Amino acid sequence: MLFLLAIISLLAAAQAASAASPSELLEQGIYSEETKGDVEAALKLYQQVVAEAKAGQAVAAQAQYRLGVCYYKKKNYGEANAAFEKLVRDYPDQKDLIALANKYLAGAMPLVPAPWVDGEELQLDIKFATGFKIGTACYRIHAGESNGRKTWRLATRLYAGTQQSSRVEVEADSFKPLHCWWKINLMGEVEVDYSPGYAELKKGGETQTRKVDLNGVVYDNEEAAQLIRRLPLASDYQTTLRIFSGLGGGNIIPLGVKVVAQEKVEVPAGAFDCYKVELSPVNQTFWLSTEAHHYLVKFEAGGVVAELSQVTQRQAGEPVPYQDPAFNFSLTAPAGWLFFRTDVKDDVDTTRVIVLDPDAIATIIVNVGSRKAHGPKPQQALREWAEQEVKEGEANMTLKALKIRPESWKERTVAGSPALSVMGDFEEGKEKKVGYALFSVGKSNTAVFALVAPAKDFETSQPKFDSMVDSYQEK
Repeated sequence: MLFLLAIISLLAAAQAASAASPSELLEQGIYSEETKGDVEAALKLYQQVVAEAKAGQAVAAQAQYRLGVCYYKKKNYGEANAAFEKLVRDYPDQKDLIALANKYLAGAMPLVPAPWVDGEELQLDIKFATGFKIGTACYRIHAGESNGRKTWRLATRLYAGTQQSSRVEVEADSFKPLHCWWKINLMGEVEVDYSPGYAELKKGGETQTRKVDLNGVVYDNEEAAQLIRRLPLASDYQTTLRIFSGLGGGNIIPLGVKVVAQEKVEVPAGAFDCYKVELSPVNQTFWLSTEAHHYLVKFEAGGVVAELSQVTQRQAGEPVPYQDPAFNFSLTAPAGWLFFRTDVKDDVDTTRVIVLDPDAIATIIVNVGSRKAHGPKPQQALREWAEQEVKEGEANMTLKALKIRPESWKERTVAGSPALSVMGDFEEGKEKKVGYALFSVGKSNTAVFALVAPAKDFETSQPKFDSMVDSYQEK
């Protein structure tokens, strides 16, 4: 009889619980969480409230907010983020709760101290699966200050057929973005200014700005690679980052970050023990070193592989030197520029160096080859050789409707040797561009320097090009 009464009592209690209104369930959840300290029980009750309450009901918003708080207490920051973001998304009229959620969101993404030094520069070679180099990626970081706040200034430069460049300024501690400039030659460029609760976008060539409201914590797309380095990576770690894409029109992308393995990776810069990190839904994989620097050692994206080739440190404003390992020549470019030594297919007697400006405006190509293999034939004049190079070289085949300016041929010297320069005009798409080439024959090498820039930017690009050519030394 006692056993039967106990069963009846339990059934009655279950019926009472099932008949409880969302408001009563919310009260039971708060009691379990705050008075009894039973966070697990509270979580179940809050989940029941959210599931049973009518859409938009204030009690459901309260439960959704408290779900986030409970996950935060359990240090399950990924679930806490998701719960708070659902509150922001599904209950936009609950301003007071959203304000409280935003405070949690600011702390729900714990970051480790910056793992880099001021002036750090990571350069990666971009390759096909066969190993043939097709481009480069460079990530630079400098300390800064904005309105009395310490900041990090992040610069990214990518080249692989097309050019991409970006600069982002972020708060030093929180990594919240303050300003971003981002340019992809095939897509255009955009500037984004971030303020509490909104961002303002201005696309290149436009005068008007567009305001985008922001709720919760967002990070700019162009800081994501460095942001991942500041996550507390460990085995089975995962989280979701809200990424704002300026060139994507101001869309916010939930970027899933998940450590799926630890692997030893060998790249040109050396061998590293790494966390293998998968990013979704973008289908990219990063390998970051497990040691304190969390270097970006390797990434796979879009059918190509990038591998860390060197880690350097350079102060802001410092010129960029280059020393070629095969042909023993050197060059110096202005601060912020980037050298990339690419492969020249089926030609072991030539090296090609691409020099990129930080604004993705000009492209400089330097071809240095063995004088014996590529220089003028016996008794052939410098002008005749240069004209032959123009006529038979890559420029005439790749630059659409290239027209040489006959009067532009000029004599000069490069590293003490005679040289000739010439200019031409062509079109790329609908844009008018200028090509400027310089031909030099040294003691053991020939050197062909070429500058390509939009016609409207040529006058500002040429002095920088000439300065780099003047720095050329053959050893």
